[in-house]
Amino acid sequence: MKSVQGRTAVITGAARGIGKALSMLFLRDGAKVVAVDIQKDQLEQTYTKEIEAGQVLAMVGDITKREQVYRARDQVHEIWGPVDILVNNAGVVWGERFVDCSDERLQWVMDVNYHGTVWMTKAFLPDLIGKREGHVVNIASAAGIVGVPLMVSYCASKYAVIGFTDALRMEMKKEGLPEIRFTVVCPSYVTTGMFEGVKAPLFFPWLSLETVTERIYTGMKRDKPFIREPFMLKLVPFLKGILPTAFFDRVNQSLGVAKSMETWRGGERQKNLPS
Repeated sequence: MKSVQGRTAVITGAARGIGKALSMLFLRDGAKVVAVDIQKDQLEQTYTKEIEAGQVLAMVGDITKREQVYRARDQVHEIWGPVDILVNNAGVVWGERFVDCSDERLQWVMDVNYHGTVWMTKAFLPDLIGKREGHVVNIASAAGIVGVPLMVSYCASKYAVIGFTDALRMEMKKEGLPEIRFTVVCPSYVTTGMFEGVKAPLFFPWLSLETVTERIYTGMKRDKPFIREPFMLKLVPFLKGILPTAFFDRVNQSLGVAKSMETWRGGERQKNLPS
């Protein structure tokens, strides 16, 4: 596995959840972390000691606003120079029937999950190109592989992240930059609070934050292009390819995937929700 010692990693959504847990692993192994989040107080509380020690650079900003992203990049360059690793982790979800969901919420989910990933990558990928090596980790979801009722916008945004990562990986190879690696992460429901109240489908148990984080981190260090958890999810792309759509849909329903979001309460924990 490759080492992150002495590397600089940019991590979005770093104030809590997967972003925070990943940051701690990078710091443990000798990397510096640019922690990006929209919630200033929580970000600074999370990394008080690390900021004082010069191990963490806390950047408060909205990744859906490309001007803020580019200003943050310029500040990082002034202080620490070019970066080596980008982890696009920030994400939001809203659970509601598509026709009932407000336009603002539909746009919000797509802006954070997909466009935020695009702007961050557009800002920092040139650093990796300049070094001719580096790594981009994009957190997608099992919902980017299998459609789930009541979170249509979330599924759409995660499908987009997977396609974006796939195409960009091939583009770098075409340009003779195979040492710029890409990992796209597709977990099922994780115990971060975002999906509070959801009933996990059969064969797709809840994943602990610690388990998912460790597998993301280890997978990145091993240059794995895809991380799909739990094990059953690894089979889904193959099954979707060989089974008739109507039959696959029945399997989806029988396992409880189609009903999983009916009991969702995660919106109670999310901040800055559009009306």
